[in-house]
Parts: sequence; structure tokens; C-alpha cells
Amino acid sequence: MFNDTPKSGYDGSWDNPHTPGPENEWQESDWLTFYDPAAGVGGIYRAGQEPNRGKGQPGLFVFAEGGSRYFLEDKGGRGVDHDISSEDRWDTGYRVGGHEVEALGDGRMRYRWSEEDTEAELEFCESFYTPRGWAATEKGAEEMATLNPDGHLECSGKVRGKISIAGNDYEIDCMGHRDRSWGYRPAYVPRTRRIMAVWGTTGRDFNYAAMLYEPTDAEKLITGFVMRDGIGEEVDGMRIITEIDEDFVSPLGATVILTLAGGEVIKVKCDLAQAHTGWAPGSAFNSVGTFERDGKTGFCDFGCYVNPGRGDHRATQDDITMAVAKPGLSKTARLPET
Repeated sequence: MFNDTPKSGYDGSWDNPHTPGPENEWQESDWLTFYDPAAGVGGIYRAGQEPNRGKGQPGLFVFAEGGSRYFLEDKGGRGVDHDISSEDRWDTGYRVGGHEVEALGDGRMRYRWSEEDTEAELEFCESFYTPRGWAATEKGAEEMATLNPDGHLECSGKVRGKISIAGNDYEIDCMGHRDRSWGYRPAYVPRTRRIMAVWGTTGRDFNYAAMLYEPTDAEKLITGFVMRDGIGEEVDGMRIITEIDEDFVSPLGATVILTLAGGEVIKVKCDLAQAHTGWAPGSAFNSVGTFERDGKTGFCDFGCYVNPGRGDHRATQDDITMAVAKPGLSKTARLPET
């Protein structure tokens, strides 16, 4: 019924459900991040299944500037379990509770959710480059196999659709980024020193996606790429210099520094729209916003997780200013005056 592990190059099978492996923690998941500056609406969405357990987990952060935001925590991909059955997984898609992901062909994907305070139907309707996976570099190859055992897809593009938050309706037409992964992925947060991940695009002319993963007991992994007019270059080094609010948790912006394999250094100054936190001990957040490059306004997402004190406290809403940690509906935070 489902696809086997695909070929090394992208084809439509990457977007469809795959045959589960034998492990209980074999998972398949989809992730979408987007922001429409004109509408003032954006979000970060995840849905995933662990078919062998008969469970699935959704995660959602969506906001309207000057209005309301909604947070459904996914706890880093091991969120609140929903029961699933064989009927919740078919050739082109799957569902988890009130959430559904469907492959439409030609790299297009549809994402739907229905919660008490928010509903949406979004389509990733145009790819800015051929979807691809992370580079299989020697540096951190063992960790790459752990994080992305069977397959992984990354792609920036256009996102369109309708979103309702707290009874208010919005239409979006903007840029965003999606990923999909499948395979046996054991829980990795307990052995994690830090994770940094970034995505951004101004359209077909400039795109980037990169990740740094540093476990406590293995070599650091750095991987990623920059795509310019369909031509890709691999990322060899990366840093994120974050701007943190007075709570020492909430991000206000970041500078992404990527070093390409050929030696070129690319810097992107990310301006924050909104962020969420709370999925792991220490400081963990994911943020969406914009950046400027070559006279164009781009979309960006940057996420960081660090836990230098090895503590087990997870941020609550009382701990933080800008970012959201409390599940459910709340008022969208306003950026401080600078």
C-alpha cells in the first residue's frame, strides 16, 4: 500500500506515506512554517504518526499580529498521543485527530487542522527548487543516520490558504518552508547539548536551510545548503547570534552566519515576528519573521535549543515575555519598542 524507501533523488513518492519499519518508534512526520507580513499572520505546524504504536502527535503555533495566537505543544516531536487506526493512513496522506496532511502531486502538499479555537486549510503550492534532503557529509554521518534514517525532505516555496483564529478569518499568500522525515528515530533530546536550525527564502533566487546538532556523546553534525536559481551549494559551517529579551529566553531576532563549502560566508539578519517555546528543558524556541536581501523581503525561521546547565526545568509563560509557552489561546505578544 505504501512506498518503500525512495531513490536518492526526489520524486513524488517522497511526499506520500512510507512502509513502516519494524521499530515501535518508527515515525513519519511533516512540518510547515510560514509568515505573511501583509496579513500579519504566520505559524509553525507539525503532524506525525508512529503507526506501530497506533499513535500520532500534532503540534501547532499560529498567530495574528494585533489579535490572538494559539499554541498546541508537540514536545519536540513526542507530543500528546492521539489514537490512530489503519483508516487514518492511506496512499497519499494521513490524519491525527483534527489534523490532516495530504500529498497533491508535483511537490504540492495540503495541511488542514481543526481545533476549538483555530481551523485552517493551507497548500504548499509552489516549490522554489527541487525538494532535497540534507547532505550526507562525513562530518556527523553517524548522527545523520540517527536523525534521518530512511529519508528527509527540505523545500521552500509558496503557501496559500485560509486560517481562522478565535473566530477571525484570514487569507494568506506568502512564502514558507516545509520538511518531511520518515524512519526509526529514537528520542534524541536527552542526549542533546544543543540544536540550531535555520530556513529562509526570498523566492527562487535565494534559499537556505541548515542545521547544527551537537549530542553529548558523539561528533557535532553540521549540514545544510544554499540554493540560488536552482543551483545548490553545501553548508560547511554555521552560527546563530541571537538577540534575547530581558527574560534571557525570548528571542527578538538573530543573525544567521553560513559558511559554504567553497569558503563564501553568507549573513542573514532575521527580524522576529513571533516565537514559541517550551518543548524541552533549558532554553528552546522556534521563531518566524523576515529578512532583507538584494532589495527583497524574505521569510525566515530560526530555532535553537540549548541546556548548558543540564537542568530539567521547562519554561512556563511566567518565565518569558515575547514567546508563547502556555497551550491554548492567548493574546499575541507585541514586540518591545526599540
